[in-house]
Amino acid sequence: MSKEVVQAQSVYGSSDIADTLEIQESTLRKYCLLLEKVGYEFLKNEHGHRAFFDHDVIVLRKMISLKSSADMTLEEAAKSVVAWKNGNDITVSDTEEKRYITRYNDLLEEFKSFQEQQMNFNKELIQEIRNQQEYIEDRLEQRDRLLMQSMRETLETRKEIAAASEKKWWHFWK
Repeated sequence: MSKEVVQAQSVYGSSDIADTLEIQESTLRKYCLLLEKVGYEFLKNEHGHRAFFDHDVIVLRKMISLKSSADMTLEEAAKSVVAWKNGNDITVSDTEEKRYITRYNDLLEEFKSFQEQQMNFNKELIQEIRNQQEYIEDRLEQRDRLLMQSMRETLETRKEIAAASEKKWWHFWK
């Protein structure tokens, strides 16, 4: 690279990159060491402090993305990122591929089991709601019957009281 290109690029410190990536500086250091272990080079000053360029930020974001979204160890993510950065195809060994397939199948079985449990839970919940609705309807019907019975008894009592009052009044005039 020419000096003009290097001067045009932004250079960041560890704390800036840690803030940008929303990780701790110690985590950034750990990621950098892993990347360096598999062949990635960061610019360092005479004291060994790293300077970060935009392309380093992209590499670190890619590593964070891989380790977060895939079933990979940090070391595998670092190797994959370096291979990606270098334009190489990422090859996965047969044992790694078998491990990924096994993990995928395990997760698929776990999901199917969870899905079955959820279906059973939903069926039980629906039945409980139906039972509750029947109970509510029965209680409302019972309440309405008792209310109507009470109203009839009250009306009958009032009629009897009125009839008794009327008889007393007629007896008084006789």
